Amino acid sequence: IGSKLASRIVNFREKLGGFYAISQVAETFGLADSTFQKIRSWLKLDQPQLRKININTATLEELKAHPYIRFTLARPIVAYRSEHGPFNRLEDLKKIAAVTEDAFQKMFPYLTTQ
Repeated sequence: IGSKLASRIVNFREKLGGFYAISQVAETFGLADSTFQKIRSWLKLDQPQLRKININTATLEELKAHPYIRFTLARPIVAYRSEHGPFNRLEDLKKIAAVTEDAFQKMFPYLTTQ
């Protein structure tokens, strides 16, 4: 891959707060699946260090900047928190209609309540 695509992968990793699975690299904008399949065997993931977002203190701006949350989930999360108080467990996010099981599974590793 060239420097442009490598830069996109690094930028995506930074926006996410780190990769927890090799398959996430495939979500990089502009990375064709055929290219991902070619480079997959060269990718390694050793003890991922993920940057966590505290869903009880994060602002709307901070939440919507995350690729797996964006505005469509950030707004309902902040609204729910305003109405019901702080989240006790991450699983409480599932009480929000906009948070599907798939969305929850993707963003779960990046979130904390503390």
